[in-house]
Amino acid sequence: MLDKLQNPELNQDLNAKLLTTRTCNYQAITPNALQNLRKDNAELCALLNAQIARPFSFNLESFYFLLQFLARHYKVALALSGHSLLYQAYLQLEGKSSIIPLLPDSTTGFITQKLLNNALDSGADCFILPHINEDILTQNSIESLPANVLKIIDISYTIPLNLPLPKADMLLLNGENLGLMRPFGILTSNQTSFYGIPSIYLEIQNLYAVFAEAIMQKRQKIEKLDLSQSFFHSLQAILGEECYYFYQTPPNTLSLGLKGIKARNLIQSLIFDGIHIINGQECLFGFNQPSFVLRLMGYSEAQARELISLSFLEIAPSLIPQIAQKIAQKYLQLRQLQA
Repeated sequence: MLDKLQNPELNQDLNAKLLTTRTCNYQAITPNALQNLRKDNAELCALLNAQIARPFSFNLESFYFLLQFLARHYKVALALSGHSLLYQAYLQLEGKSSIIPLLPDSTTGFITQKLLNNALDSGADCFILPHINEDILTQNSIESLPANVLKIIDISYTIPLNLPLPKADMLLLNGENLGLMRPFGILTSNQTSFYGIPSIYLEIQNLYAVFAEAIMQKRQKIEKLDLSQSFFHSLQAILGEECYYFYQTPPNTLSLGLKGIKARNLIQSLIFDGIHIINGQECLFGFNQPSFVLRLMGYSEAQARELISLSFLEIAPSLIPQIAQKIAQKYLQLRQLQA
C-alpha cells in the first residue's frame, strides 16, 4: 500500500502484450517488422525527449557491462545511491579505483553541487546518477553539470511520481517501477550512436510500445494532493518526537524515521493489516539488511533500521488518518515489547 513507488502491482494487461508474440525472435528480414519496431521506438523516444532507445536489463550483468565500457572510455563519477544492482556491479568491477564514487550529503540528503564540482575537478567527464536516490527518496539536481560531460540519469521513480524529466544525454528506466516484469528496462540516448556504447543487444517485440503505454498511464494518474504531509502530521500527533524526517523528499514520498525500532519487525506486524511498507530496496528484494544507502552515508546499522521508505500513490485521502493510526499502534506495541 505504501510501497507502490518501489513495488507496484504488476500490470497484467501490459505484461500480456509482451507475451503476445509467437516467437522470441521477430522476423528481422521482414520490412514491416523492422518498420514497426522503429515506429514504436520513435514514439517512446518522443515521450522521453530522446533520439533512440534500446532494451536494457536491470540486472547485475547489464550494469557491469555498462560500467566496464564507460570506465574504459570516460572518467566516471558514479552515484552509489542508485539501484542496488548497479552498486553491486561497481563492487565487482575490476579497476573500480578509477571510478569516482558519489554519495548523498548526510546533511542535505542529496548529491550536492560541491560533490559534483569535486568530481569535475578530479577529471570526471561522465556522471551516472539517479534522479531520485534509493531508500531515502531525495532528489538530485544535474542542471549545473556542464554540457561537455556525459550525463546518464535513472528516471525509474521520476515517471511514477510525475516529476519533470531531467535534461540528460542518456536515461535509464526500470520497467519494474511501471508494473512490468523484472528485469525489463530501457536505455535511451540523445545520439543514435549511443555515445559509442556497443549495440550488441536483442530487440524485444512490443517492448517499446508497452513502455510508451505504461508511461502514458502513469501520466494520466497525476496525484493532485501531496498526502505525505497529511500522513506525517497524523502520525506525529500520536507519536510526537518518536517519528521524524530523515530528509525532505518530493511530493507523495516520505523518508520517515521511527526511533528505537527495527523496521523489519514493524513491516512484519503490519502485513496482516494489509499495510505494506519497506525499509529500502534491499528489504524489498528480501535481504535481511537495512538501507545500503544510509549505511554508505555513514549511518549506524541501528539508525538505518529506523528508516521507513514510503510513497503515497493511488491512495484515498480519507484513509490516511486510519493508516497512520494503525502504524502508530503497531509501533507503540513493539516499543512496549522491547522495554
